[in-house]
Amino acid sequence: MATIKDVSELAGVSQATVSRVVNGTTRVSHTKKLKVEKAIRELGYKLSAFGRTPSNTRTGSIGIIVPELGGPFYSEILNNIESTLSRYGYHTIVTSGQSSEHCQKESIEFLLGRRVDGIILLTPNLTDDYLINLEDQGVPLVVLNRTIPELPRSCINIDNELGGRIAVQHLIKQGHTSIACISGPLSEADARARLLGYRKALEEADIAYDEMLVCEGEYTETSGKTVMAKLLRRERGFTAVFACNDHMAFGAYETLREEGISVPDDISLIGFDNVNFARYLTPALTTVSFPIKEMCMEAVELMFQKLNKTQTQVRYRLLPSLVIRDSVVEKSLIHS
Repeated sequence: MATIKDVSELAGVSQATVSRVVNGTTRVSHTKKLKVEKAIRELGYKLSAFGRTPSNTRTGSIGIIVPELGGPFYSEILNNIESTLSRYGYHTIVTSGQSSEHCQKESIEFLLGRRVDGIILLTPNLTDDYLINLEDQGVPLVVLNRTIPELPRSCINIDNELGGRIAVQHLIKQGHTSIACISGPLSEADARARLLGYRKALEEADIAYDEMLVCEGEYTETSGKTVMAKLLRRERGFTAVFACNDHMAFGAYETLREEGISVPDDISLIGFDNVNFARYLTPALTTVSFPIKEMCMEAVELMFQKLNKTQTQVRYRLLPSLVIRDSVVEKSLIHS
């Protein structure tokens, strides 16, 4: 995404001159105006809604972008952000990025066109550079479940590595030493961190890492079902499974049931996220709680900090916790 700096360099004028041309606030010589307009066309520069709106003008709306609108995880995030913003008299405009970089960029352009006051986004597909350039253009951003080193005060994340560790540590404490893992898509940082937590917990317990016990999923129920079937075909004889999100754990449940394998009598199963439906499974799913409510509250606090140019206490890194239910038992109780 081209920035106002790129336009000024190509046109050979100052950034202030570019701003005057696009905003029409003061007169600019005809020659400079033509140079700026030419550079804008060549670079495909799009002025954000924030560049056209006076700083003291608010629309009272915040844009939210999530990869998809369905499913309990994203629904809970949207509900928490919307309810928190509404208490301050703000409205939300929600768009789905459809887990696509192109669609997520279109969503951002749509929100900017609606002159939202800021954007809260959970978008693993957009590059760091794209988001850095967006903030450089003056767009108030809050990025969830992701860390961008250049935007340390715009990102709120959880300790995914710790979450993976405490999940597997719980299984180990129950006597399990052969533990399979259904990871998330390893192109995403949170999935890599959860897998690293799995590996560190094994290492701390002097349990050898076995790549045949690890298979990559896509954070969906369908992938959990498919990957669970793959792991069973490998005949590694594991007694427990760590699914790196609850959706994949739900899919794993289905495969195990179809194969006549009981949870937890034959295999213990633990998930990650603690979505609402996890407690209603039979048996109820032991999982790692993703602090969604806390993350959403911090996101709103950070957004208002940016809009009001104030300094308030914000927790940029949140801690997960273990939720013990019925899907994990001691290895000694596993059917031989």
